[in-house]
Amino acid sequence: MVSKVGIIGLGNVGSAVALALVLRGSVSELVLIDKDDKKARAEQYDLTDQQALLTSNTKILRQNYNDSWTLLKDCDVLVFSPGDISILQAQLQTDNPDRLNELRSSAQIVQEVAPKINASKFNGIILSITNPCDVVVTYLQELVDLPKNHIFGTGTTLDTTRMKHAVSAYLDCSIHDIDGYVLGEHGESQFTAWSTVRVGGIPMNDLAATHRIDLKVIEENSSKGAWYIISGKGFTSHGIGLTGATLVEAILNNARQVFPLSSYNTDYQTYIGQPTRIGAGGVLEVLPLTLSDTEQELFDHSAKIVRENRLKIPSLLAVDPVL
Repeated sequence: MVSKVGIIGLGNVGSAVALALVLRGSVSELVLIDKDDKKARAEQYDLTDQQALLTSNTKILRQNYNDSWTLLKDCDVLVFSPGDISILQAQLQTDNPDRLNELRSSAQIVQEVAPKINASKFNGIILSITNPCDVVVTYLQELVDLPKNHIFGTGTTLDTTRMKHAVSAYLDCSIHDIDGYVLGEHGESQFTAWSTVRVGGIPMNDLAATHRIDLKVIEENSSKGAWYIISGKGFTSHGIGLTGATLVEAILNNARQVFPLSSYNTDYQTYIGQPTRIGAGGVLEVLPLTLSDTEQELFDHSAKIVRENRLKIPSLLAVDPVL
């Protein structure tokens, strides 16, 4: 089956998604778009060079920035990943790093790029990675000519894998034996829904009670994962790159698989990280959540933060542009 995927934004994340898709032979054609034409050309050549060593072949397509949007018209999936990593890196110098501080720059990017997506007549599925993920995908959906179920963000998918890693390290067990979710905003208000977590089928809350496990320690180790990576190498790439590629594959293969994605929640009228089934039609179903009272309060609070920050965008955009 011929499949075509576009990537907007070839920074550390967009390039990592492109690399994963090519190495895994996931797509027939890959469109690369970046404001820096030299960067896009470099990625095109670099991704093409390695294919002599692969058993698959991916056609890498690129034009100059202003002309490249015409290549999106027949794409099945579009990965939205532009951003300014220097803002995130600067957060490490503060006492309270927060992805929401990227909102002004990201909102300006959305405002610039959304009309170009519309003009391209793209009619596929958009996967948004740009931070702050939930606020950006909410704003992006408002500006592009696509229904809500055709746009979603990576949400807390990577955060969930970090939680599983933290649990497996604490219990010295296989990460593949762990099920469950981190939910809410992909940011500081996210939380592990321990009521959903199972280890080898055993509820984590039961294990915690019988083995005196400190869940707060595990959650703290999990939530700090991204900042440990950024403080060490200046950005995250491998984990989110494979996450993006996996979600693209789930769409192309109509996997009908559930991930904790930033999808639209009708009750809160915003996008937020929640269990979401995806396939060729984009979001197929948002699974109902049965949370404890405390977890429900945390979810409510997280949705409130996303909503409030979406409302801040007009005032942020009224300031002199940073682009």
